Amino acid sequence: MPDAGFASALLPLMLTWVIGMMSPGPDLFLVIHRSLAGSRREGIAAAAGIASGVALWLVVAFTGLAAVMTAFPPITVILQVAGGLVLIWMGIGTLRAWLARRGRAAEEGETPDAAGRLGVGASFRRGLLTNLANPKFVIYISAVFAPFIAAQRPLWQTIFLLVLLVVTTVGWFSVIAALVGHPKLRSAVSRWTNTLDAVAGVVFILLGLGFVVLAAVEHWPGA
Repeated sequence: MPDAGFASALLPLMLTWVIGMMSPGPDLFLVIHRSLAGSRREGIAAAAGIASGVALWLVVAFTGLAAVMTAFPPITVILQVAGGLVLIWMGIGTLRAWLARRGRAAEEGETPDAAGRLGVGASFRRGLLTNLANPKFVIYISAVFAPFIAAQRPLWQTIFLLVLLVVTTVGWFSVIAALVGHPKLRSAVSRWTNTLDAVAGVVFILLGLGFVVLAAVEHWPGA
């Protein structure tokens, strides 16, 4: 069982983590999109992918690799540009799939198919890539958990915290997927699901461009 000192240190950390997790962002948007446009299972798969990305960033932060990224800003810039390009690629892929469905519907004289399903595996990969697209997340983790890391706590306490953070992440986003992907809600918005794919594609492209532009502005302040 965790000791009293560890438990008291854990509470504010988890509160900060949960508040940050609930903030709107690419991860939340992806889970909602996959739950509505795909299925509840795809939303949960995306949640699992996001949690896997979080686990990787946590390991980077707790092993001190984040300090290397901070000491050498070009590393963060390169990773941020790469992440932005990944989001742009995802957005273009979503738009292409949307246009393909519209084209097939036009040829057959039918309403465009609203089911833009990717499958569980593809949804997991998108969740993973969406989370990994923002390398600055590791800097946020390092700042929030700096006192915990500096305290050089026993290994079991560090592992316990990391597992708790990952479980909390996948649990939160899975709850969102379960609620948003409820059959009744999906049925109610089914007529707009095809449009949601188009909106999602544009949003991911804009997010990716934002990452790239921000990286350029921060690396070349005088530009």
